Amino acid sequence: MSIFIFSDTTADYPADAPRKDVEILPMAVRIGNDEYDNINSFITAKEFYTRMRGGEMGNTSMVQPFLAQERFEEKLKAGYDVLYLAFSSALSGTYAGCARVAKELAEKYPERKIIAVDSLNASMGEGLLLWYTVKKRDEGASFEELCEYVKYLVEKGVALFTVDDLTHLARLGRCSKASAMIGTLMNIKPVLHVDEQGRLMPYAKVMSRKKALKALVDGMEERMLPASEQKKVYIGHGDCLDDANLVKKMIQDRFGIEDVEVGDIGPVIGTHTNAGVVALFFLGNSK
Repeated sequence: MSIFIFSDTTADYPADAPRKDVEILPMAVRIGNDEYDNINSFITAKEFYTRMRGGEMGNTSMVQPFLAQERFEEKLKAGYDVLYLAFSSALSGTYAGCARVAKELAEKYPERKIIAVDSLNASMGEGLLLWYTVKKRDEGASFEELCEYVKYLVEKGVALFTVDDLTHLARLGRCSKASAMIGTLMNIKPVLHVDEQGRLMPYAKVMSRKKALKALVDGMEERMLPASEQKKVYIGHGDCLDDANLVKKMIQDRFGIEDVEVGDIGPVIGTHTNAGVVALFFLGNSK
């Protein structure tokens, strides 16, 4: 039986990643007076971060349940079973809304199988789980085998990131405005991770950008599964390609992992992290 896999814009799934029987559901981002979903209307990461650096603020909205229902139901009617890998439930209402839709459709189409899975991850961390899931499906996994595999991936998907500007973390409630001001004045660069509940949490604080980038790779060394099990490593960035490439080089020099891919962190996640974010995603012993 054919399996169709959905995810959402927050996965920052690379354009050249496998996309047969895969669909990315849109989440809107608003900046200034403009709105984009990067499915039907587009803004490049470069343009978005340029506007953010110019002082414009962004806002986002979750995947609309009516749209998820429309897209899921179309595939069920076409004879597919459906798996939806969602943005972390700790960061958005998307999973909850789409899980309700999946439950309703499971009752409406008892001959089909459909499930919504909480990735407990974000950005290319969600995208990395999607990449592994698509690969497993294409290797011939059954729906039940795929569901078990995704649960394993959710437990093993590690996300570490650093930001260049504490202001937007304060906006997210991840630190106080006073801490953000003091940290900025002292050039403190926080390193954060996505924890077992899918929340953004502090991991370390260092005193320079270079040390923060190294801390990402040090954190990988502490948590990673053996290098032989890292079939893909993603590095995301917010308009700071040189820093992302430096992290890539450190990973390849230290661990000998060849398939390390660098990509843009898109506008939906970038609204909350701002330009200058660098994030590292891999499989680890624990989140």
